[in-house]
Amino acid sequence: MSISIPRVAQYARFSSDNQRSESIDAQIRAMNQFCKQNHWQIVAVYSDEARSATTDNRPQFQQMISDSSKGLFDIVLVHKLDRFSRDRYDSAIYKKRLKKNNVQLCSVLERIDDSPESIMMESVLEGMAEYYSRNLGREVMKGMKETALQCKHTGGCPPLGYDVGEDRKLVINKHEAEAVKIIFEMYAEGHGYSAIIDYLNEHGYTTKRGRIFGKNSLYEILNNEKYTGVFVFNRAAAKSDSRRNNHAYKTNESIIRVPGGCPAIITKALFEKVQRIKAKNRRNTGRYHGKEFYLLTGKVFCGVCGKRIQGNLRFSGERKNRLCTYRCDEPKQACKNKENNKDYLDAYVADLLRQKIFNKAALRRKVNAVNKYIANYNAEFDKHYEKKAY
Repeated sequence: MSISIPRVAQYARFSSDNQRSESIDAQIRAMNQFCKQNHWQIVAVYSDEARSATTDNRPQFQQMISDSSKGLFDIVLVHKLDRFSRDRYDSAIYKKRLKKNNVQLCSVLERIDDSPESIMMESVLEGMAEYYSRNLGREVMKGMKETALQCKHTGGCPPLGYDVGEDRKLVINKHEAEAVKIIFEMYAEGHGYSAIIDYLNEHGYTTKRGRIFGKNSLYEILNNEKYTGVFVFNRAAAKSDSRRNNHAYKTNESIIRVPGGCPAIITKALFEKVQRIKAKNRRNTGRYHGKEFYLLTGKVFCGVCGKRIQGNLRFSGERKNRLCTYRCDEPKQACKNKENNKDYLDAYVADLLRQKIFNKAALRRKVNAVNKYIANYNAEFDKHYEKKAY
């Protein structure tokens, strides 16, 4: 008679809330001791550093869940259940996947079994973990808002053109401020991103992190109201909320705006002029990036392999001319049929429709056929109800 030794996959995690990488070592040390006491065999170790358990966007966690379907281990061991997840819904989903793969979830500090009492206790622990995480986030945001109301820097890298003073308030960095002024002034004069980037790089200006400028860095600078002397906090989160709720982000209560809260680098008039130009450019680019209507998608079939053809948009040649085509749904390696110009094919089909259907003789035949069908239908209908009346 052979004794089966349970195979264990350990999972450790620490988030960024005042924890360090040593937390991973401590968790693994405790799990090793637990496995030794229970005579379990450790076959895999998964760990995620600086990853919150309120989300399932954790590479090693996802790898562990995927590996559970391969029969590599029988148990997933964590130090505490909140290392596995702090979201009740995620926890339920992934525990179900483990159970489907015949893998059990165990905790070193919380002894959970299949009894009704353990099920209730596990639910309470998961609820407490989620409460702790959300409450921590709320308290952190409360502290950051209070700091922002005092016009003090709330953390991270300050914007280009500013440094953080001893009192944690923003002070102007003269060299970087010159770059900011150049960006706004050149854009207001009608220069594009490429021309501004070339000028900045040629004259030795760099981003806050010492890198050469790119289009994304210019975009963020041109949108930053702080350069007019208005201290702004939580702008990104407010804009994200406004997209979901269809409200203007400036009216969002989660954003903090304090006029005069930081030293101005450019005038308000210049900032507003740049915003008007950006808005005008957005409207104009819509003509080039608008969705194309493909009349024949799914209605025409490839003459080589028989698959449906679909619309395709690409940019061709040195001038990147917009080219709309129809092509086979199969990969090029599987079907060698060439793509067809959308305008030519649409015009050809429209001409056929005009010849075969949308002409007076054809329409007259269709109208007569419809009238005949209606007359026959009415006659059958009347005959049916006359019989029922008798």
